[in-house]
Amino acid sequence: MRWGKIVLLFQAVITLIIGIAFFSQLTIIGASDVSEIVKEVTTEKQTGEIPDAINDIKTRFTIASYVLFMIGLIEIIIIMRLFS
Repeated sequence: MRWGKIVLLFQAVITLIIGIAFFSQLTIIGASDVSEIVKEVTTEKQTGEIPDAINDIKTRFTIASYVLFMIGLIEIIIIMRLFS
């Protein structure tokens, strides 16, 4: 049972790290000027779908980062209670 707890703790820490990585990518996307990216992409390809895709990616990263971060924290809290 001890190894099972260690494996669960490792999995929770990895989930938390992935959530933090998604959040850092979200801040990079937010910090970059999305309007300039949209201008560059729309001049290369004259389609209206590209700006929607960028906003969709930003929304998905936001949701994924918060969900993974919260799941990782909840898992770590539950597993720490198992150790005590």
